[in-house]
Amino acid sequence: MHTGGAVLVTDAKHVANASAIGHQSKLGKAWCNLAKAIIPKKLPSDRQKMSRILVNTMNATAKAVQVDFKVTTQTWDHQPTFAISSPRPYVRQIATDDSVYAMLNKGTKPHTIRPRSSKILRFTGPFRPKSRPGYIGSNKGSQGTAEIWAHGVNHPGTVARNWAKTIAAKWRRQFPMTMQRSIDSEY
Repeated sequence: MHTGGAVLVTDAKHVANASAIGHQSKLGKAWCNLAKAIIPKKLPSDRQKMSRILVNTMNATAKAVQVDFKVTTQTWDHQPTFAISSPRPYVRQIATDDSVYAMLNKGTKPHTIRPRSSKILRFTGPFRPKSRPGYIGSNKGSQGTAEIWAHGVNHPGTVARNWAKTIAAKWRRQFPMTMQRSIDSEY
């Protein structure tokens, strides 16, 4: 069970039923159905062939989505894992339960930081993040070198990176081409 992080769902059932694309985010999870009706000129009448087309499309898309999620953390010191699972035959989930990834993906509200075990905070600045909203990638970033001492800090919050939404939007555009390649490979 995933308690946080991002979950991206690719669901072939929605493709077969020509359903709309949806997005929902709750409880630290973000998930998306990637779906668009693909109607080839000659529909496969063989159920096994159609099943292979759907499975191949789901697998190819899931692997590509997993790569995009990994790219968003490539310069991080710790590397979250992004697992692909198949809870139902024509569904693929790409998920992480990494709490730091969930926090950055969803963002945080402004909050006060106070010392816990001492009377004063010590940190370095100025900070430059390794990622930015709406960008599938990760940069060098910096903690800064100037030492700062304070009794408390009013943190402005973290701007949501929205990686799950950005990756889902990318693969909504790519999904028809992936499906067509799977169809073409059967003929």
